[in-house]
Amino acid sequence: MDGEASDEEMQTGKRREGKRKMIRSIQMLIDDHARMRSMLVCFEGQLERFENAEKPDYEILGGSIAYCQEYLDRWHHPHEEMILDLLKRRAPAKARIFVELDDQHRGLARVSEELVTLFDAVEQDAEFPRERLVELGRTLLDDYRHHLEWEETNFFSAAMEHLLPEDWREIAGRFAASTVPPTPSLIDQRYQTLHDAISEAKAVPDATHRQRSGREQIQRH
Repeated sequence: MDGEASDEEMQTGKRREGKRKMIRSIQMLIDDHARMRSMLVCFEGQLERFENAEKPDYEILGGSIAYCQEYLDRWHHPHEEMILDLLKRRAPAKARIFVELDDQHRGLARVSEELVTLFDAVEQDAEFPRERLVELGRTLLDDYRHHLEWEETNFFSAAMEHLLPEDWREIAGRFAASTVPPTPSLIDQRYQTLHDAISEAKAVPDATHRQRSGREQIQRH
Protein backbone atom coordinates (compact mmCIF):
# COMPACT_ATOMS: atom_id res chain seq x y z
CA MET A 1 0.00 0.00 0.00
CA ASP A 2 2.85 2.36 0.87
CA GLY A 3 4.38 1.67 -2.52
CA GLU A 4 1.06 2.31 -4.26
CA ALA A 5 0.58 5.55 -2.30
CA SER A 6 4.08 6.61 -3.18
CA ASP A 7 3.48 5.98 -6.88
CA GLU A 8 0.23 7.91 -6.73
CA GLU A 9 1.94 10.79 -4.97
CA MET A 10 4.66 10.79 -7.62
CA GLN A 11 2.08 10.95 -10.41
CA THR A 12 0.24 13.75 -8.62
CA GLY A 13 3.50 15.62 -8.23
CA LYS A 14 4.28 15.24 -11.93
CA ARG A 15 0.83 16.51 -12.87
CA ARG A 16 1.23 19.53 -10.62
CA GLU A 17 4.68 20.21 -12.01
CA GLY A 18 3.31 19.92 -15.55
CA LYS A 19 0.53 22.40 -14.75
CA ARG A 20 3.02 24.86 -13.28
CA LYS A 21 5.15 24.60 -16.41
CA MET A 22 2.07 25.02 -18.60
CA ILE A 23 1.11 28.21 -16.75
CA ARG A 24 4.67 29.53 -16.92
CA SER A 25 5.06 28.76 -20.64
CA ILE A 26 1.71 30.24 -21.69
CA GLN A 27 2.22 33.25 -19.45
CA MET A 28 5.57 33.90 -21.12
CA LEU A 29 3.84 34.01 -24.51
CA ILE A 30 0.99 36.17 -23.19
CA ASP A 31 3.50 38.61 -21.70
CA ASP A 32 5.20 38.71 -25.09
CA HIS A 33 1.84 39.54 -26.66
CA ALA A 34 1.33 42.41 -24.23
CA ARG A 35 4.75 43.84 -25.16
CA MET A 36 3.93 43.36 -28.84
CA ARG A 37 0.67 45.29 -28.50
CA SER A 38 2.51 48.14 -26.79
CA MET A 39 5.16 48.04 -29.52
CA LEU A 40 2.45 48.25 -32.20
CA VAL A 41 1.00 51.35 -30.51
CA CYS A 42 4.45 52.98 -30.58
CA PHE A 43 5.03 51.96 -34.19
CA GLU A 44 1.60 53.24 -35.28
CA GLY A 45 2.22 56.65 -33.76
CA GLN A 46 5.53 57.07 -35.60
CA LEU A 47 4.08 55.68 -38.83
CA GLU A 48 1.35 58.34 -38.74
CA ARG A 49 4.01 61.03 -38.37
CA PHE A 50 5.89 59.58 -41.33
CA GLU A 51 2.68 59.42 -43.40
CA ASN A 52 1.95 63.08 -42.63
CA ALA A 53 5.47 64.12 -43.73
CA GLU A 54 6.39 64.92 -40.12
CA LYS A 55 9.68 63.76 -38.70
CA PRO A 56 9.18 60.46 -36.84
CA ASP A 57 11.42 58.97 -34.19
CA TYR A 58 13.37 56.68 -36.48
CA GLU A 59 14.76 54.68 -33.56
CA ILE A 60 11.22 53.68 -32.59
CA LEU A 61 10.06 53.20 -36.17
CA GLY A 62 13.08 51.17 -37.25
CA GLY A 63 13.43 49.39 -33.92
CA SER A 64 9.84 48.16 -34.11
CA ILE A 65 10.41 46.69 -37.57
CA ALA A 66 13.69 45.07 -36.55
CA TYR A 67 12.07 43.73 -33.37
CA CYS A 68 9.48 41.90 -35.46
CA GLN A 69 12.20 40.28 -37.53
CA GLU A 70 14.95 39.67 -34.99
CA TYR A 71 12.90 38.66 -31.97
CA LEU A 72 9.40 37.61 -32.98
CA ASP A 73 10.29 35.71 -36.17
CA ARG A 74 13.35 34.03 -34.63
CA TRP A 75 12.20 33.28 -31.09
CA HIS A 76 8.52 33.86 -30.30
CA HIS A 77 7.00 32.25 -33.39
CA PRO A 78 9.23 29.14 -33.36
CA HIS A 79 8.15 28.50 -29.76
CA GLU A 80 4.50 28.65 -30.75
CA GLU A 81 5.19 26.31 -33.65
CA MET A 82 6.83 23.87 -31.24
CA ILE A 83 3.60 23.84 -29.19
CA LEU A 84 1.65 23.23 -32.41
CA ASP A 85 3.88 20.25 -33.26
CA LEU A 86 3.06 18.67 -29.90
CA LEU A 87 -0.63 19.48 -30.35
CA LYS A 88 -0.56 17.63 -33.69
CA ARG A 89 0.69 14.58 -31.84
CA ARG A 90 -1.84 14.73 -29.00
CA ALA A 91 -4.94 15.93 -30.83
CA PRO A 92 -4.38 15.67 -34.61
CA ALA A 93 -8.01 16.40 -35.48
CA LYS A 94 -7.99 19.57 -33.40
CA ALA A 95 -4.55 20.59 -34.63
CA ARG A 96 -5.75 20.61 -38.24
CA ILE A 97 -7.73 23.73 -37.39
CA PHE A 98 -4.48 25.54 -36.69
CA VAL A 99 -2.60 24.82 -39.90
CA GLU A 100 -2.96 28.50 -40.72
CA LEU A 101 -0.65 29.34 -37.80
CA ASP A 102 2.39 28.57 -39.96
CA ASP A 103 0.88 30.56 -42.83
CA GLN A 104 0.29 33.56 -40.57
CA HIS A 105 3.86 33.43 -39.26
CA ARG A 106 5.29 33.21 -42.77
CA GLY A 107 3.11 36.11 -43.93
CA LEU A 108 4.20 38.28 -40.99
CA ALA A 109 7.84 37.40 -41.66
CA ARG A 110 7.51 38.42 -45.33
CA VAL A 111 6.00 41.80 -44.46
CA SER A 112 8.66 42.38 -41.77
CA GLU A 113 11.45 41.53 -44.22
CA GLU A 114 10.15 43.92 -46.87
CA LEU A 115 9.73 46.68 -44.29
CA VAL A 116 13.31 46.19 -43.11
CA THR A 117 14.51 46.55 -46.71
CA LEU A 118 12.48 49.72 -47.23
CA PHE A 119 13.57 51.21 -43.92
CA ASP A 120 17.22 50.56 -44.76
CA ALA A 121 16.61 52.59 -47.92
CA VAL A 122 15.09 55.40 -45.84
CA GLU A 123 18.15 55.51 -43.58
CA GLN A 124 20.40 55.74 -46.65
CA ASP A 125 18.29 58.57 -48.14
CA ALA A 126 17.43 56.44 -51.15
CA GLU A 127 14.43 57.38 -53.26
CA PHE A 128 11.39 55.20 -52.65
CA PRO A 129 7.61 55.59 -52.62
CA ARG A 130 6.61 56.82 -49.16
CA GLU A 131 3.17 55.32 -49.74
CA ARG A 132 4.62 51.81 -50.00
CA LEU A 133 6.24 51.96 -46.58
CA VAL A 134 3.05 53.33 -45.05
CA GLU A 135 0.97 50.66 -46.79
CA LEU A 136 3.23 47.88 -45.54
CA GLY A 137 3.28 49.39 -42.07
CA ARG A 138 -0.53 49.38 -41.96
CA THR A 139 -0.54 45.79 -43.19
CA LEU A 140 1.85 44.80 -40.40
CA LEU A 141 -0.30 46.51 -37.78
CA ASP A 142 -3.54 44.91 -38.99
CA ASP A 143 -2.03 41.45 -39.48
CA TYR A 144 -0.30 41.36 -36.10
CA ARG A 145 -3.37 42.54 -34.20
CA HIS A 146 -5.53 39.92 -35.90
CA HIS A 147 -2.85 37.28 -35.29
CA LEU A 148 -2.52 38.00 -31.55
CA GLU A 149 -6.27 37.93 -31.05
CA TRP A 150 -6.61 34.70 -33.04
CA GLU A 151 -3.90 32.92 -31.05
CA GLU A 152 -5.22 33.96 -27.67
CA THR A 153 -8.81 33.11 -28.53
CA ASN A 154 -8.16 29.75 -30.19
CA PHE A 155 -4.65 28.36 -30.13
CA PHE A 156 -3.58 28.85 -26.51
CA SER A 157 -6.86 27.41 -25.18
CA ALA A 158 -6.52 24.29 -27.34
CA ALA A 159 -2.93 23.76 -26.19
CA MET A 160 -3.90 24.06 -22.52
CA GLU A 161 -6.80 21.66 -23.03
CA HIS A 162 -5.06 18.89 -24.96
CA LEU A 163 -1.35 18.84 -24.08
CA LEU A 164 -0.23 16.55 -21.26
CA PRO A 165 2.03 17.38 -18.28
CA GLU A 166 5.00 15.68 -19.94
CA ASP A 167 4.46 17.88 -23.02
CA TRP A 168 4.67 21.02 -20.91
CA ARG A 169 7.81 19.72 -19.21
CA GLU A 170 9.35 19.26 -22.65
CA ILE A 171 8.20 22.71 -23.75
CA ALA A 172 9.59 24.34 -20.59
CA GLY A 173 12.92 22.59 -21.13
CA ARG A 174 13.16 23.78 -24.71
CA PHE A 175 12.10 27.31 -23.74
CA ALA A 176 14.82 27.37 -21.10
CA ALA A 177 17.41 26.18 -23.63
CA SER A 178 16.80 29.26 -25.78
CA THR A 179 19.43 31.92 -25.33
CA VAL A 180 17.43 34.90 -26.64
CA PRO A 181 16.69 37.52 -23.96
CA PRO A 182 13.04 38.23 -23.07
CA THR A 183 12.99 41.98 -23.80
CA PRO A 184 14.09 43.92 -26.86
CA SER A 185 16.42 46.24 -24.96
CA LEU A 186 18.64 43.30 -24.06
CA ILE A 187 18.90 42.00 -27.61
CA ASP A 188 20.69 45.09 -28.87
CA GLN A 189 21.30 48.56 -27.50
CA ARG A 190 19.48 49.93 -30.56
CA TYR A 191 16.25 48.86 -28.84
CA GLN A 192 16.68 51.09 -25.80
CA THR A 193 14.49 53.88 -27.20
CA LEU A 194 11.86 51.33 -28.26
CA HIS A 195 12.03 49.65 -24.86
CA ASP A 196 11.44 52.99 -23.12
CA ALA A 197 8.50 53.75 -25.44
CA ILE A 198 7.01 50.30 -24.80
CA SER A 199 7.24 50.88 -21.05
CA GLU A 200 5.23 54.09 -21.46
CA ALA A 201 2.72 52.44 -23.80
CA LYS A 202 1.90 49.65 -21.32
CA ALA A 203 -0.70 51.94 -19.81
CA VAL A 204 -2.71 51.77 -23.05
CA PRO A 205 -6.09 50.13 -22.17
CA ASP A 206 -6.04 47.61 -25.05
CA ALA A 207 -2.71 46.10 -24.05
CA THR A 208 -3.65 46.04 -20.36
CA HIS A 209 -7.03 44.47 -21.10
CA ARG A 210 -5.59 41.70 -23.29
CA GLN A 211 -2.90 40.84 -20.76
CA ARG A 212 -5.55 40.58 -18.02
CA SER A 213 -7.76 38.47 -20.30
CA GLY A 214 -4.85 36.13 -20.96
CA ARG A 215 -4.25 35.63 -17.26
CA GLU A 216 -7.94 34.89 -16.72
CA GLN A 217 -7.75 32.32 -19.49
CA ILE A 218 -4.89 30.54 -17.70
CA GLN A 219 -6.72 30.60 -14.39
CA ARG A 220 -9.69 28.77 -15.94
CA HIS A 221 -7.36 25.84 -16.65
